[in-house]
Amino acid sequence: MDYTGLGRFIRYKLNRPLTDEEKASRLRSDQQSSAEPQDWLSVVKLNSTYLELVDRWYPVKGWWTWMGAMIATPCVGLVVAIALVALERNEPSGWITLAFVAPIFGLFGWLALSMVRTEAFRQTHYPIRLNRKTRQVYAFRPDRTVIQAPWDRLFLCSVKNELTMWQSSQDVRAHILDDDGETVRDTFTLAYHEFSSRADLMQLWEYIRRYMEAPDGVEQCHRKVTMCMPVDGRREGLAFGIVRVFAVAANHLFVQMIASPIAALTVAGRWFAMSTSKVPVWPAEVEAACQVDPDDPYRKDWRSNGKYDFYELGWPAICFVVGLAGVVAGLWWLFSVVM
Repeated sequence: MDYTGLGRFIRYKLNRPLTDEEKASRLRSDQQSSAEPQDWLSVVKLNSTYLELVDRWYPVKGWWTWMGAMIATPCVGLVVAIALVALERNEPSGWITLAFVAPIFGLFGWLALSMVRTEAFRQTHYPIRLNRKTRQVYAFRPDRTVIQAPWDRLFLCSVKNELTMWQSSQDVRAHILDDDGETVRDTFTLAYHEFSSRADLMQLWEYIRRYMEAPDGVEQCHRKVTMCMPVDGRREGLAFGIVRVFAVAANHLFVQMIASPIAALTVAGRWFAMSTSKVPVWPAEVEAACQVDPDDPYRKDWRSNGKYDFYELGWPAICFVVGLAGVVAGLWWLFSVVM
């Protein structure tokens, strides 16, 4: 999973010169990048004034939460168990064991809880808003402050991120440059596709580009988006968490069932992270600059989604229940073996 820019040790690098790769991969808003624009489940809401998108970390939300919890629980449990035994017996061997085990497993437990904290008890998402009329772009940082920059002054490029286990990802990065046109003063990811397909990423970039640049961009984007993410002024619920997680393997029913235990854990982690996080609120000055005509025919948000069909929610919900049952059964078996 790609959390570039969010974690303490993987923040965006600032106050640095543009790299040769960034210069070579520059994207220009006046040049078409794909013949078929797609929103790829990125739109929160759309109207004639602005387009609001989810952040790069929204698609994978929940993964680090359950992974961190699964690692932290046995680590913390082991330290507590040894401490209780040492207190009960009050023997040198028990205290020596505790002194050896506590720092090691305590460190692993702390790192695992840090993974949980990366997603939980923060914000449900970090939205990006592009105002077509004023040509201003706004984006929430992970620290809940807001970036504001003119659309026409952003340095946009596609960036390859090297991840662990020989994996990589790509995103469209938006840099705010210093007056010298070379130094990166601030940055955020404008477009991200959770699979490293450049073609899919360029489809999303083209969707954004057309909204801001094409004379009929609002109409085109309004027609293309079929499902808005239900996080405008609210937390995402369990039902849509199931929809979003299983959408990774949409239309592959067998794959969804096979992967259901991992997907069920991700749904559970996602629900916990969403439930413990705050809903972002745009500053008053941003809302004042983004007024929408109440009669705007191109308004669209989660209220426009309609009902989910069997393939969007019905089958994924069945897979979620089966996967969760499998996880519980597996944990019960492991607990019975250990005990």
